[in-house]
Amino acid sequence: MPWLLPLALFCCLVVLTQWITKHIQGIGYLLTGDGRVALILYFVLILPGVLVHEISHALAAWILRVRVRHLELGIRRKARGEQVALGSVHIAGTDPVRASLIGLAPLITGTAAILLISDLALGLRSLAAPGAHGFWQALRNTLQAPDFAIWAYLVFAIGNAMLPSAADRRSWVSALVFAAFLGALAYFSGLLRAVSTPLGQWMRVAANQLTYAFAVTVAVDLVMAVAAFVTEQALGLLGFGRLQYHRHS
Repeated sequence: MPWLLPLALFCCLVVLTQWITKHIQGIGYLLTGDGRVALILYFVLILPGVLVHEISHALAAWILRVRVRHLELGIRRKARGEQVALGSVHIAGTDPVRASLIGLAPLITGTAAILLISDLALGLRSLAAPGAHGFWQALRNTLQAPDFAIWAYLVFAIGNAMLPSAADRRSWVSALVFAAFLGALAYFSGLLRAVSTPLGQWMRVAANQLTYAFAVTVAVDLVMAVAAFVTEQALGLLGFGRLQYHRHS
């Protein structure tokens, strides 16, 4: 049950990220009339998050003793379809478990970065103070935090670039099968009962931290989505045109 809320927030984050990605590029296209330029503008906007994403892959590979062949930053069209990559880390062949952990690294690092920014720079934990007066006072303090706009932008950039890509998820099926095998082994051997209490406590703490990080990111994304929607509608009224978005784009 503690994992239902972070899972729901993660799903919201996936939907918001896809929507924002399309519509920010749409705004760039309306302003410039050039899809390539619109993509470059989006890349520049999200660059801090792309850096965190790719460095996380490389660092995880180094920790797991998997050779990193090279790291790329920049717009690159994928072999199939119209999708593009904003960066990539090429690693040597390895087993599915280590490949899955390397693929998961940006989500872990991004979540940790958002937690640090939320606590140390924005003081968002104080929003949990009891009472309406305490909440609004804490919210005012957060909005008046030094360099609030910069920290909020970093949450946006990191949060919208930390989601695992299709390439990151490639080895997850094999890793999940292996994890299920280990879980069954622990259950039938009695080991699971021995560690169930500390494991349950750790999972509750992890779920709470993920809930907090995802909630902060979703809140920032909602503000950005509203701003993007208003901007796009305003450009339409000013004669820049309107775009039709397709699900596969």
